[in-house]
Amino acid sequence: MAYENVRSTGIVTVEENNEWRFGNHTDDGTVSVTLDLSTFNVKDETKRDKYLTGLGDKATTIWIKSGIPLAKITASGAYGPYDPNATDGRQNKIAGLLESMVEISVTFGGWDVVNGANVGMRYRGDIIKSKLPVVPADGAVWGGSFFDIEDDTVTPLSNASANPGASTPTTITAANITDASTVGRSILTASDAATARTAIGAGTSSFDGSYNSLKDKPTIPPAYTLPAATANALGGIKQVTLESNATAADIVTALKTAGVAK
Repeated sequence: MAYENVRSTGIVTVEENNEWRFGNHTDDGTVSVTLDLSTFNVKDETKRDKYLTGLGDKATTIWIKSGIPLAKITASGAYGPYDPNATDGRQNKIAGLLESMVEISVTFGGWDVVNGANVGMRYRGDIIKSKLPVVPADGAVWGGSFFDIEDDTVTPLSNASANPGASTPTTITAANITDASTVGRSILTASDAATARTAIGAGTSSFDGSYNSLKDKPTIPPAYTLPAATANALGGIKQVTLESNATAADIVTALKTAGVAK
């Protein structure tokens, strides 16, 4: 949806540029914030021309453009334009986008928001990033939930948008595990195997795996040798094979070979 709101400063007529919006933005995606007007009234004319419209030597009313990326000022809690070169907190993260043009009354005493101090800041929505009055660098950190939609490509800008339902990772230490025992925590924080063994009260071993390295090992008798059979003692004999036509002499020879006879 195109927004075509025309404003007049009394000197020049300005038209609100909402090309940065993609689709119809609903009111439930905004929050009320307070602007620090001094952060928009900068000496850098290039920045000031991006922030403001309706400027003129005789202008008594000017407008802050809608769609300007806003960031929180740490000390005051007010908001100003996101600036990676700022040092007051506005360099950290884009909190949202200025929802609508803001009318500013220029007086001898300074600048004032015409319709009250608070303004609307959009914290979620589909946008066309390249159409913003100030286009943040690709490495800028976005809060809220924003998607850049251009050339049929949808790019998540916010961390929350890139990982729906995900929360910021929390660093877990051994001390944070409330149901861990003292020994368990010591094992988790052990820097090496020796420290882990100490934590559980285990010693070290120099056993090399050899039977001969064992202490108090039993005596193993020598290997058994089967004695030869004699006329008076049992012993081992050899198996012989006789042919079916073996003679008595063949049998005697076989018995001698088997150790049964001499």
